[in-house]
Amino acid sequence: MHKNSFGLLPLAMILLLAGCNQDQNILERIGYIRIGAFDPAEGEKIRETINVPLTINEGQNTRRLTEVLTTEARGSKEARNMLQNQSSRKLVSGQLRTILFNRELAVQGLTPYLDTLIRDPSISKRAEMVIADGSAQEMISKDYRGHPGANQYIDQLLRKEFEMQHVPHILLHQFIRDYYDDGKDPMAPLLSPKDASLELSGIALFKYDKYAGKVERAEFPYFTMLYQNQNKGEFTINTDDPSLKSITFSAIKSKRKIKIKKIREGKYAADINIRIEGGVLEYIGNLDLTKSDRKKLEGLIGEYVTKRTEQILAKLQRYRTDPVGIGQHVRNSMTYSVWKESDWNELYANMEFRVHTRFIMKNFGNRYD
Repeated sequence: MHKNSFGLLPLAMILLLAGCNQDQNILERIGYIRIGAFDPAEGEKIRETINVPLTINEGQNTRRLTEVLTTEARGSKEARNMLQNQSSRKLVSGQLRTILFNRELAVQGLTPYLDTLIRDPSISKRAEMVIADGSAQEMISKDYRGHPGANQYIDQLLRKEFEMQHVPHILLHQFIRDYYDDGKDPMAPLLSPKDASLELSGIALFKYDKYAGKVERAEFPYFTMLYQNQNKGEFTINTDDPSLKSITFSAIKSKRKIKIKKIREGKYAADINIRIEGGVLEYIGNLDLTKSDRKKLEGLIGEYVTKRTEQILAKLQRYRTDPVGIGQHVRNSMTYSVWKESDWNELYANMEFRVHTRFIMKNFGNRYD
């Protein structure tokens, strides 16, 4: 019995090593697409570009390279087949993390490309949707200092912004869900070139599947408070008021509640209550935070946030886009038959928004006169 066991052990080790070698060979023949980019091309064609990180083993040395392939076609599936012909590896989409659409392409409408993406079972519905303000091909083809590849740089840049809750994290399935929801419109982060790097310059707003406008970087904190509850973050307020020249908050926590009221036939109003808690990192003004002036400052901050959020809501009305989901609340306030008979676009354009903000200062640090 013992002799047979010792005889089987070397055989098992040989089979295991052969299996590992076979797996390694398979991995070296596969190209995992990490980023896909879409730009408009001449005629009715699109330009599709993919970024594929490669690992090449040469004896004891390992090299990491990036393969960037691009082609033009009438559809994304045709483009994928053409890209497959350019690569020495079998291209697979299971590791696709980010999808970039050029802004000009988004103006024309993304329905043809979204339908293809959502029907492809190999593409993760958790891939990040991003709009490129410029050439998406150039963004994923460039070398960025301090990063081994564009795929890693873009992935880390977006992840940092999402984790700090500067912008909402929008995945492919969320974008498509909001597109099909008749009470909400989709949106996506807007990525722009800046010198030799990239920056998240705005939030791209959509009406149905078409780009309608954007939320500016300076409006991020106020838009995010309207869009969702927060449990962290940081932002600064600057005004001409001597009592509120500049103030910077950290550890922001905010909660929003939306209530819909019918004012008269065909006219609705939305009361949006926002409660904010935050610690003051720095304050420049003439108030004393240790005394009763603290309540006054909280009131001034609440008034300022109310003003900025109402300005954003007015902008969204002008664009006729509803990424906040006001329509969902209006829909829930009436019967389904009444909702279907209503012209939501017209109701939304004429809605009255009343924002009520309460700011609570949890602690404070530096103060300067």
